[in-house]
Amino acid sequence: MKWLKKNIISDFLKALSSNEKQEKSATLNIQLFSKEISVKFHVDNLVDIINGARKNNRVLELPSPQEETSTSENIAAQTPVVYENAQETIGAITQNAEVVDQEKARQEAAAKEKAKQEAAAKEKAKQEAAAKEKAKQEAAAKEKAKQEAAAKEKAKQEAAAKEKAKQEAAAKEKAKQEAAAKEKAKQEAAAKEKAKQEAAAKEKAKQEAAAKEKAKQEAAAKEKAKQEAAAKEKARQEAAAKEKARQEGAAKEKAKQEAAAKEKARQEAAAKEKARQEAAAKEKARQEAAAKEKARQEAAAKEKARQEAAAKEKARQEAAAKEKARQKAAAKEKAKQETLKEENQQIVLVKTKEQTKLSPTEPIASTNQNFCVIAGKEYCIKIMAVYESLAKNSDNFNLWVCCTDAITHKFLNEKNLKNMHLIRVEEIENDQLRAVKQERMINEYCWTLKSFLIEYILKNNDIEQVLYCDGDIYFFSNPASIFNEWGSASIFLTPQRDLDWVEQKYGKYQAGIIGFRKDEIGLSAVQWWKDRCIEWCGVVENNGRFGDQKYLDQLPKMYDNVRISSNLGVNAAPWNIIYNNDFNVSLQGDNVFINNDPLVAYHFSCITIYDSDKYDLWSMHQLNIQKEIMNYIYVPYLDLLEKLIKNYQNSYPGIIKATLSTKDFLQAKTKYQSTKLKKRMIKYNNYLLLTSIFSKEYLVKGLAMYHSLSRQIDNFHMWICTMDSETYDVLSNLNLKNVTLIPVESFETSQLKEIKQQRTLQEYCWTIKATLLEHLLSTHADIDHLFYCDSDLYFFSNPLSVIDDFGRFSVYLCRQRGTEVLEHFHGQYQAGFIGFKNERNSRKILNWWKKKCLEECSEVYNDERKSWGDQLYLDRIPELFENIKVNQNPGINAAPWNLILNNTEQEVTTRENNVYIDNNPLIFFHFGSLLILNENEFDLWKLEKVDISSSTLMYIYNPYLTKVKEILSSLSNNTQFFANLPSGYIAKNPYSIASL
Repeated sequence: MKWLKKNIISDFLKALSSNEKQEKSATLNIQLFSKEISVKFHVDNLVDIINGARKNNRVLELPSPQEETSTSENIAAQTPVVYENAQETIGAITQNAEVVDQEKARQEAAAKEKAKQEAAAKEKAKQEAAAKEKAKQEAAAKEKAKQEAAAKEKAKQEAAAKEKAKQEAAAKEKAKQEAAAKEKAKQEAAAKEKAKQEAAAKEKAKQEAAAKEKAKQEAAAKEKAKQEAAAKEKARQEAAAKEKARQEGAAKEKAKQEAAAKEKARQEAAAKEKARQEAAAKEKARQEAAAKEKARQEAAAKEKARQEAAAKEKARQEAAAKEKARQKAAAKEKAKQETLKEENQQIVLVKTKEQTKLSPTEPIASTNQNFCVIAGKEYCIKIMAVYESLAKNSDNFNLWVCCTDAITHKFLNEKNLKNMHLIRVEEIENDQLRAVKQERMINEYCWTLKSFLIEYILKNNDIEQVLYCDGDIYFFSNPASIFNEWGSASIFLTPQRDLDWVEQKYGKYQAGIIGFRKDEIGLSAVQWWKDRCIEWCGVVENNGRFGDQKYLDQLPKMYDNVRISSNLGVNAAPWNIIYNNDFNVSLQGDNVFINNDPLVAYHFSCITIYDSDKYDLWSMHQLNIQKEIMNYIYVPYLDLLEKLIKNYQNSYPGIIKATLSTKDFLQAKTKYQSTKLKKRMIKYNNYLLLTSIFSKEYLVKGLAMYHSLSRQIDNFHMWICTMDSETYDVLSNLNLKNVTLIPVESFETSQLKEIKQQRTLQEYCWTIKATLLEHLLSTHADIDHLFYCDSDLYFFSNPLSVIDDFGRFSVYLCRQRGTEVLEHFHGQYQAGFIGFKNERNSRKILNWWKKKCLEECSEVYNDERKSWGDQLYLDRIPELFENIKVNQNPGINAAPWNLILNNTEQEVTTRENNVYIDNNPLIFFHFGSLLILNENEFDLWKLEKVDISSSTLMYIYNPYLTKVKEILSSLSNNTQFFANLPSGYIAKNPYSIASL
């Protein structure tokens, strides 16, 4: 009846306080079951109401449950009952206490929800009446206890909480009340199961034992979430007893920070994401704009030389405009002077011819295969390659070489090569050429000189036609096919076969191979070309003109009898077989074919020579050269250049010095270094280059990673840094294919050795990661990229797509795709898989990362530095640097933190023996925080208990763990490769594969 008594008192006080007449009595309407009873109480009777029934051993007399079935007349007669004398009313009501108690028990057992609502209403009334009283605190604690208990034990908890309140209200009858409460709990739970009663008794005993520490319990109840986190941290500390105090503090700090700074993390993460999106949008806009301009246009716009040429041309035009008036005024005088000079020049020319008269052993061969080139000292080695290719493929030819300097003439003259005829540039130059020579860059002048050389050879030799070739042409087969196609035409042109916009800007026909016949049309066309080139011949496109080449567009329009080659093997070049057209390059016997045409002449344009074994194959931008083109076309030419350089480097050091670029090879766009590794790499279109760090504890995982990769592809090379002698010895004995071992001692500096003494093994491995990458890129100029991968990765399918994805970017980053809190403390990007190019911008970024890791690389999050390990630094790279690739593919670097902890309902499936995450093929999975307990048992995620789907276990974890077990079985004394754990360690996510 306690509940009824409390309601009566509460309602009485409310009614009394609202009495406007301030009387000491009030009428209450009591709702009992379906009956409403009106009772008038007097304040003097309040104490009697509370204590009288107990003293007289009676309770309020109320209708029994059986009266619910009374007739409507009886109900009507009983409902409006008014008791004037409160004392008599209490006496009457208290006569049926036992019946009311029984009815209450029945209601609580039958309608748990109603009991909950009544308890809530009672709690609300109690809070409104006495917010500061102890009853409110006890009710709150009772409500808290009810929420934490199981749903099925709600009735038991309510009874226990009420019994506790009764004990506190009547301390003198504590023993009796506790016994009654215990008995009541047993009665209410009797219909359920005995286990719940025992649990209730145990919980009750716990509450009784903690009665003296009530204040502490109440505080603990309010901070239960914090206590649970602390308990979890304590378990983690016990599992990692050998970890340093700093690690334990870090984990505790992490839990507090995650609870206290969640909103801060969200805001910062949102700001970073916004900045990243803005940067990404900016980069996308830049890339879209750049996509409209091809490699040649980008290079032309950026090259300083072209800008200088444009400025020089502008200055020349201004000077020419000023000079024009003066020239008109002195036209007659100039004509006389030119006539005189021409006469003097003829005298000089005769003398020069006599001085440079060809040896009788070098007669002009009687053949139609007549070629001419222009060469300075920097082109001597390439001219030798041109000559050797002609001598190899043609039995009868003439090659005229216009030497632009005395060094070139001396070098070639001393070679005394059969069928090579040397011409000093002074034999050709007139006042017009000498004038423009002072104003134009060397390449512009050589372009201008080209038409003059062709005319000079035709007019001064008993030949019918001549084919001009650039000095970087190389003949792969007999050039007779060129002259057969040329036939009797007056002009022979080779099409660019480039993109429309390129041809529109730079010309439809290639000036690198062009021929003229000594007839009226041929000589007229050469004269017209000469006049145009004297007028203007610049490296920067201007008013529809470009160099000497754009003028050639007019020749088929102005002249008849023009032959345009249709042979794909004539003047093949990077712009028409590497990055524009889809021609098939094949080797048939000893001959290279482009579709069905034998390769005759290839134009090795934009090759820069750094050393006998170092070349930039396309200095405009990075160019991916197909393996067939690389092996069938480039390698033979490069091998010949290497041989020629080595042959003459001692006897002609000046020639070699002029041949080699003085720039840093790191600036090369399309690097080639003649090494065994490079020769293997070019046998494939793509070749994956990786490095990793193996320690004893990670050796088995690393071997699993290696075998998963070698099962997918053969075109890869991996440099493995070994952290201890045991790891090095095991790997040395295995003699893994495509692997180079690097003991950490081989590149450790004194600074690193000092840091090594101060940091944990994990921290030190993170610290040296950037140093290892920089070391390999510096010592291997033959590689153009390098990926670092953690040893606990595992490849599920061919990873070569990451190379295409990397493209021309400098750095390759993978998004974590983790929770907001995880990315706040550990970064947006994963340091477990990261790529760098072997070029200047990339190396600058890598050096920045290295310095940050040397300064600090701790397992503890540093809020002031915004650092954690080597990884959180990566968040700043897209903010500070340009040309960064951020990969978002869910199949690349999938991991527990993005597939399990942050699963956005992604589905793991298999199709045709391939694993998919949604519709994305799984390339590789990062098995982070996995522990090897023994050959059959593992802790899948050592940090906390997680739910891993059956499909993830079946398709991802099982194959990996099976491979790990296989490797462990193959190693002797394999227990040394198990996780180093404290005794009594309890796995968070235990998993056994003994039955697999």
